[in-house]
Amino acid sequence: MIKFKSFTTRDLAFIGLIIAIMYIVQTITILGVSALTPIDAFKSIASAFFVCIVISIGLAKVGKIGTFTIIGLVNGIICGFIMPAFLPLLPATFLGGLAGDITVGAFYGAYSSRNSLVTGIGVAKFIETVVILTVPFIFGFSKFMLAPALIIVSAVVVAILGILGALVGYGIIIELRKAGAME
Repeated sequence: MIKFKSFTTRDLAFIGLIIAIMYIVQTITILGVSALTPIDAFKSIASAFFVCIVISIGLAKVGKIGTFTIIGLVNGIICGFIMPAFLPLLPATFLGGLAGDITVGAFYGAYSSRNSLVTGIGVAKFIETVVILTVPFIFGFSKFMLAPALIIVSAVVVAILGILGALVGYGIIIELRKAGAME
C-alpha cells in the first residue's frame, strides 16, 4: 500500500530534482534523435533508455513504494501544462508508475535491489506504452489506432530499453554508494 505520510520533504525534493533531470535528458535525447530520423515514434522510444537511468537512481535513493506513482503523476501534469495535446500522457504515466509500484510492492516491498528496480521500471514502461498508444484513440484524440500486435511490440521494446536503462542506472548507483554519495 502506498503511504504518502512516509515521504519526507527531502524525499519529495529529490523526486522533484529527478523529474527535472528527466525532462532535461528527454529533451536532449529527443532533439538528438530528431536530427537522425523523421519518425516520431523513434524519438520517444530512444529516450526511454536514458530517462530510465535517471528514474532508477531516483527510485533507489528514495526507495519507497509510491515514488514511481508520484513521478508519473507529476510528469503527466507537467506534460499537460506544457501542451494540452500531451494531456493523454497523464493517465499513461500515472498508471505506469502505479503498476510499477504495485508490482515492486507485491514482490519486493521496496526499491532496494537491482531486481526491484528492473521489475518496477519494466512493468511501468510496458503499461505506460500500452496506455499511451490506446488512450488517445479511446477518448477521441486520435482517429486511428495501431494494430494490437504493433502496440505490444512497441511496449516490449520500450520495456526492454527501460530495463537496460535501469541496469545502467543500478551500475551508477553502486558507484555512488562506493563513493559515499548515496546511502
